Amino acid sequence: MVNLSTELLLLSAATLVVYRLLSKPRVPKGLRLPPGPVPKPIIGNALDMPKYFEWETYAKYAKQYGNHSNISSKETPFLPPPTGEIFYLDVFGTSLVFLNSRRIVHELFERRSSNYSDRTTFPMLVDLMGLGWSLALHGDLLRRLHKAPEDFIKHIRHTAGAIIMEVGYGITIKSENDPYIHTAEKAQNAAGEAAIPGRFMVDMIPWMKYIPEWVPGASFKKQARVWRKYILDMADLPFEHVKAQMLISKANGTAQPSFTSTHLERLAATNDAPADAEQVIKNTAATIFSGGADTTVKTLITFVLAMVLFPDVQRKVQEELDAVLGGVRLPEFEDMATLPYTVAAYKETMRWHPLLPLGVAHAATQDDVIDGYFIPKGAIVFGNSWVLLREEADFGPDTDKFDPERFMEPGRRDPRQTGAFGYGRRMCPGRYMAENSLFIAVASILQNFDITPPRDSSGKEVMPEYEWTSGFFSSPTDYQCTIKPRSKAAEERILSIPAEV
Repeated sequence: MVNLSTELLLLSAATLVVYRLLSKPRVPKGLRLPPGPVPKPIIGNALDMPKYFEWETYAKYAKQYGNHSNISSKETPFLPPPTGEIFYLDVFGTSLVFLNSRRIVHELFERRSSNYSDRTTFPMLVDLMGLGWSLALHGDLLRRLHKAPEDFIKHIRHTAGAIIMEVGYGITIKSENDPYIHTAEKAQNAAGEAAIPGRFMVDMIPWMKYIPEWVPGASFKKQARVWRKYILDMADLPFEHVKAQMLISKANGTAQPSFTSTHLERLAATNDAPADAEQVIKNTAATIFSGGADTTVKTLITFVLAMVLFPDVQRKVQEELDAVLGGVRLPEFEDMATLPYTVAAYKETMRWHPLLPLGVAHAATQDDVIDGYFIPKGAIVFGNSWVLLREEADFGPDTDKFDPERFMEPGRRDPRQTGAFGYGRRMCPGRYMAENSLFIAVASILQNFDITPPRDSSGKEVMPEYEWTSGFFSSPTDYQCTIKPRSKAAEERILSIPAEV
């Protein structure tokens, strides 16, 4: 007698075969899919999906399979036939398209943005987990670095989270172990895991989201249930706090000014607001919180590592800061115009190791054709930012080196327009706030501190041990370095900063 598990296995296999046949893209006559490894029956290219450092593997695939001899001279009359610009994977019937050149990314995500502005649907992330919405404090950072420099990563996380909480919710964060920050970190880590292409089979076979949690092989449902709570708490807890504070302070004013309180006040004064207006405010505030804090943290941690590895750059930034600020005041936003090398340094941080190496996935809303290749409707399309930000034609030679000088030369592309903040209509809406926050953090830290390698037991400097994390986000693993005031004057300047937090 066939047991229930065997019946479920046979039914799942049969359903998978039918789904695979129905989901296979129908390529119009005279066209072909982009190049890529030969798919296997049923599973397609599932075994070709890398587990780690996906952007590097996809760059290798593009060069290995990207033979573009079929590009017509009419489509690209001024360009030689390129290689490795685009390639394709078919994973259980889901089309994945990877773009590896600025030319083709610009064509699809900018010129044809109306067809590629949809968010791709990751069932694990959206349906099962519920993520369908995706200066005083810098002084506090300096004080914390001075008091406990060995905990610099913790201090960076605290400050970035505190800034976003002030802006989004008007909540002042004091504790290093603040529950709002802790909840957001758990939600962001979960979202980062769930957004990796191919990490969960349900993203390639969407009907699996309807499988009960108890079915063998459906462990992703339990994981999604746990992660879903993180996502909901990140959005609900600070939002409900603001609403409660607004009720308490109704008699004598308003709640602490913030994005959330301002928009809730406007909503209360509107008679014909849409039914979901409050939910939109909640989701938008959560997007500001989740998108702003984590990206700033990871980028700044990458910058600190670069200063350890490339001390000459650190000295040049400090020389410029000393010349412009004179050591008498802290940097301000207005100083960006007179600190070009400092600005170039944080630009280079975004280029040298982009936080989102594969960018944010786009979904094709209609069938499309590029360079003679067919992109089917519903295809998930990625712009490989890691490759684009290493194109020597745009950024000069030796692109593995951290060198802000490349942005001091006229004609160099801005990494913020080449994938560091996304592409087209999907470009990060919080990029301006992120840039300003990064600039102030970079300038404030290097004006007042020297960042050097850690020392061993004999006092000798040793290079820090670190690895780059793999996944949707990529940043250094925790590492050690030495952070100390540059001078007695710098230390006095730090200690004189009023305690606002």
